[in-house]
Amino acid sequence: MLVFASVAFAASASEPATTGPGGTRLLSEVQDTIRAIGTLEDRRDPKCHATASRLEDFMYGTPLTDAARYAKLAMQKRLAHDLLDRAEVIAREHGAARIEQADVDLATAALMQVDPRADGGFLVSVAGRPGFEIRSDDHRQYATVAYGLRALLAVQHDALIAANGDRLALADDAVARLKRDVELATLVVLQTADLGARLQGAHQLTDRALQAAWENLFGDKVHLAEKPAAPTDRVSPPNYAMTRNIIAQKFASYEAYNHVSNAVFLRNIQVYFSRHRWPVDEAQSNALKISFTEAMIQIAAQLLHGAERRALARGESAIRVEDIGEYSKAFVPYEMNEYEDAIFFPRLSRAERIVLEAYDMDAFRDGGLHWRYLEAVINAADFAPKLEPDPFALELVVESIAQIGVLVLRVAGELSAQLGHVALSADDIDQSLRRIQSLIDRHARIAAPADSSSALVSAPASGEGDVGAYFSDVTAASGIVFEHRLADWLGRAIRSYSVRKQEVAVLAVPPAFGGSGAAAEDIDADGRPDVLLVGGAGNRLFRNLGGGRFQDITREAGIDWRRPEDGLPGEPRQPIIADFDNDGLPDVFISYADDDHRMYRNVGNARFVDVTATTGLGGKGLVGGPATAFDYDRDGRLDLYIGYFGQYTEGTIPTLARRNDNGLPNRLFRNVGGLRFENVTDGSGLDNTGWTQALSHTDIDRDGWQDLIVGNDFGVNAYYRNRGDGTFEDISTVIGTGKPSFTMGIGLSDLNGDLHPDVYISNIVTMDKDQKYVLPDENTPMKFDAKTMSRMRVIEANDLFVSGRDSSGALHYKQSDAIGRGLEATGWAWGADFLDFDNDGDDDLYVGNGMNDFAVYSAENPYYSDPRGNTREALFADSHRDANVFYENRDGRLVNASRASGADLLGNTRAVVYLDMDDDGDLDMILNNFAGPAVVYRNNAESRKHHWLKVSLQGDPAQGVTRDAIGARVLVETAAGPRRWREIHGSVGYLTMHPKEQHVGLGDATEASIIVEWPNGTTSRFENLAANVRYRIDQATGSIARVQGRDSGEVKSARHAR
Repeated sequence: MLVFASVAFAASASEPATTGPGGTRLLSEVQDTIRAIGTLEDRRDPKCHATASRLEDFMYGTPLTDAARYAKLAMQKRLAHDLLDRAEVIAREHGAARIEQADVDLATAALMQVDPRADGGFLVSVAGRPGFEIRSDDHRQYATVAYGLRALLAVQHDALIAANGDRLALADDAVARLKRDVELATLVVLQTADLGARLQGAHQLTDRALQAAWENLFGDKVHLAEKPAAPTDRVSPPNYAMTRNIIAQKFASYEAYNHVSNAVFLRNIQVYFSRHRWPVDEAQSNALKISFTEAMIQIAAQLLHGAERRALARGESAIRVEDIGEYSKAFVPYEMNEYEDAIFFPRLSRAERIVLEAYDMDAFRDGGLHWRYLEAVINAADFAPKLEPDPFALELVVESIAQIGVLVLRVAGELSAQLGHVALSADDIDQSLRRIQSLIDRHARIAAPADSSSALVSAPASGEGDVGAYFSDVTAASGIVFEHRLADWLGRAIRSYSVRKQEVAVLAVPPAFGGSGAAAEDIDADGRPDVLLVGGAGNRLFRNLGGGRFQDITREAGIDWRRPEDGLPGEPRQPIIADFDNDGLPDVFISYADDDHRMYRNVGNARFVDVTATTGLGGKGLVGGPATAFDYDRDGRLDLYIGYFGQYTEGTIPTLARRNDNGLPNRLFRNVGGLRFENVTDGSGLDNTGWTQALSHTDIDRDGWQDLIVGNDFGVNAYYRNRGDGTFEDISTVIGTGKPSFTMGIGLSDLNGDLHPDVYISNIVTMDKDQKYVLPDENTPMKFDAKTMSRMRVIEANDLFVSGRDSSGALHYKQSDAIGRGLEATGWAWGADFLDFDNDGDDDLYVGNGMNDFAVYSAENPYYSDPRGNTREALFADSHRDANVFYENRDGRLVNASRASGADLLGNTRAVVYLDMDDDGDLDMILNNFAGPAVVYRNNAESRKHHWLKVSLQGDPAQGVTRDAIGARVLVETAAGPRRWREIHGSVGYLTMHPKEQHVGLGDATEASIIVEWPNGTTSRFENLAANVRYRIDQATGSIARVQGRDSGEVKSARHAR
């Protein structure tokens, strides 16, 4: 049977000799340490390397490169070795027969001071530096992955190799203390390196950065240079005594912890690994088992031998983790993403890559077969090793075996199905190996792709110096008094475990984290943008009185709707203010969860009539969420696309699948006139069921048709290309944006000046180290119980997709790292969109953060009950608030300027709407905060003396353009500086709609040209326009006019081109 071609590593001319084990007592100590690991893993997840690596990435938020991970393991081993040496010297000085905990304490005290806290955390002080706080959960979770014990085991393994039996024995409490101190020192190093990365704007921790942090903390006391592990005159080959003991411990731990049955494992092979049937015939089944087992044993042997050759070439005394790590990626090329998914053959086209989800590989490992294959290799009669893996390397060996095992089954299943086979066969395994080999060969012939995206465009630096805080909080003086709350019905539901399945009460998806939409538009034609904020305590419409002052006109406006069943407000989500009937007056649409979506017709003088009953939009009984207004068919009327979440009110839970499809289908409604809509979802391709959380539209490919971006909370976002015939196709895989995501918001801008939209996705990646899914698969429901939520880790994982071209010249997006970090983390991010806050001519970015507040989930919540219905106290994750983050566009990067902005609100922001509320020529911001008061920020950019202009468009429905001209693009050019790009959106960010009047910063320019690309494909151009003026362009007449409040006057000097 074919096994993959070996990857060659040249051995050194003089390979180090080997010796036998270093005596009975040494082996006994090794066994004791292995048993300590086993005791830990009997209660925890025995799978270590992948989960441990991911936990380190999540611990402080900056992921480690592979090289940094290897360096960190070497540091841990070196520290364990040093502490052991110091403790032994101390023990011998007072004539002890073994090393006790007190000896380790004294050894540690020479490096750092460890002060335990009452809450289980620690304060760790290193000489001459402030103390490092190690939180209780951080250490507890980190301690479960046994790094400290494996570091000790690696030292003991070296002693076995060197036959060094002179060391004093370790008492059990000394082992526990050494483990703890290695873990605490590691967390201090990781914390220090993370801070350095943030300050430097680095998105990963490199080995150099980690080593610098180590040297800064401990370099004068513990040097990183490896101590020699063995003499060079060893002659005996290793007998793999440590490996055999570890394998025995692993089997015991899997049995104690996972309880995996053969029947369930076989089910997973068919349904999830191969996605094809296992043969029913016993003879065929046995032949398949033998074929797959033989293949996996050979693969395990290849991995082990290849890593050994690499270690010998480096003159090492044992196989190190970097040997197996680098060899495995050359053996069968792959990359790991932030979800622990393996992406095989990453240089091939997206269609040819093979992505294995983490839960499938977890399920394979839960059976322990990967350790069985390794055991078969070392028990073979012809096994003649020269080196043994150290404990860290051993974990990665079996992780690699498991990954390739799932890969072989996945490819075998696909090939078998393509050939029309009813079930898998032994020949399918052979063909799978051949197919994988061909992919390896093709991958090797392809060079790593070059960066095809353009650099971000920034305006020239103005050298204006300190201008004070960018924004000032003027909420108290604004007249906007609004506090978001959940609707009464949802607040009661979410505060209890009301959905029961299989006699276990479970919390449905936490929907209480969403809501808080905001929109701004001039609803009364007085030239000033008004504001609509929505929430479960009642929506509020604020009329702009001028000068940044507002008045609540909700009741007289007629939009104070109440639910008939309880007389209370419903649970609103997305507000949209747009002219749906093309009568020149903006109407109001508001989507709802479990109520009909409301439509209010503007009848003039800021008065509205509720026409919901005749719109045909529905919504009752469904969990509605975001929506966007756009003209998908270019008939001159605004259509609606409404996104839906999962039906959590009936107990539907998202699964572990990367592409969840058990949410409610989104719906496309065509405007047929008279504020009536028809559901045209069927056949459109837009019935996305991915738990949609954010929506927007744009013309991605510049073909004149509005495309859709669907941001899903539990799965993969969709980028729908409008075919122009009423149907859409998802092109996310083709253009490079099809990655797993937990999307909350969508921001749009043209950052690189190529006239294609660049996309910012506010996204989170979460991890609960304490949560265990035994034999997980894509249908395994996620867990949202109190314990899970309280210990969930969240890291900043927002995506900035910048447009470019691939090798064929086709449009392609690439994730850009041209966005800074800083001390503020965009952890649980929501509303995010671009604005030119300082009018310098480039786009900046504001990101609202926050998860939940004590008002919803906390130990102070009297409504919380546990899964058995008993009232108890609970503390949920992130029950503190998060600071919002502000990025300023400078020198081709988005630089974290949160502290200078004055808008780094510590809160739970959801929607953020931009508007010039005081008509001073810069964009102010209004924030709708979850379970908290709205905040109004006044922009202080006028002190910078930059110029600006504003432009509003009036489309011509007779030409197939809505009166609001939603979907039109406005390009502004000046004699110097970047070309400015604006697009009129029917929603953006998170549950947000900005005014349709476009605000454009001009920097130092005093005049500009405006190019309008209308949604029907026509273009208008106006030149020699003065700065600091508001303009209105009328498509029907082809004219441009100055605007001053309700009045306007034609601009005679403008030149118009079509």
